[in-house]
Amino acid sequence: MGYERAVFRSLGDLELAVEFGDRIDLALNFRVLALQRALRAAEVAGVRETVPTHRSLGVVYDPMRIRRRDLETLITELLDDLAELTEFPSRLLTIPIWYDDPWSQNCAREHGVPNNVEYLAETHGISAAEVIARHTGVLHWVSAVGFQPSTYQAVPLGEMRLSGPKYERPRKWTDPGIVCLAGNITSYYPVRSPGGYQLLGRTPLDLFDPLQRNAVFAAGPVLPRVGDRHRYVAIDGDQYHAIRAQVEAGTYEYQIEDGVHRLEEDHA
Repeated sequence: MGYERAVFRSLGDLELAVEFGDRIDLALNFRVLALQRALRAAEVAGVRETVPTHRSLGVVYDPMRIRRRDLETLITELLDDLAELTEFPSRLLTIPIWYDDPWSQNCAREHGVPNNVEYLAETHGISAAEVIARHTGVLHWVSAVGFQPSTYQAVPLGEMRLSGPKYERPRKWTDPGIVCLAGNITSYYPVRSPGGYQLLGRTPLDLFDPLQRNAVFAAGPVLPRVGDRHRYVAIDGDQYHAIRAQVEAGTYEYQIEDGVHRLEEDHA
């Protein structure tokens, strides 16, 4: 639920969390984005960075330039005057995925767990093809980016009717490029790393590129942003390898459409 008033919590001695509720909800995420926009416009001396998440805004500050209580007072004043945010600029990124790819299959096998797509199909009483159809059948809203560079968390904009549990014991490794699911949240592994989400498939796209080989990374090596929407498209192995070759050569044209997303579209 959303809180009647925002709650302030300390994140060490250099960061403050401003919480708007205790659930993942697009309306709360819009409140987070509205406060981030207001803080940036206020150009507060001592505020170094803001980090939006599903339901809270992290505010990194310099305690030598602004005291914690003064920052809280300033944010409270901004919240009192904060206009309701009903729409937000939103890029639509198309992400091709080779669902139930060989890397995901091998990862599950090496960790002694069931094939993840087949597991999701069994628990929902549907086919593997229907798992893919449900995941690709809705757009997904990126409401947090972090944990690792480009590890986003995206929630479905609409009824997906697909969810999966996290593993009680995380995997020791997951191949880079894997797209995964836990609850109804879709995420992504940018590098080989541990993890416990259900593996859906692998994208040939780089969403994190420290070498910035493609023009899409001109502003920085991390592509996903909070407020992006994702369209997932199923591809086969031949398409995967063809796209991957273009990505590695720096010639792939990322499919990104500028647009606006309105809150009323999900809360009609």
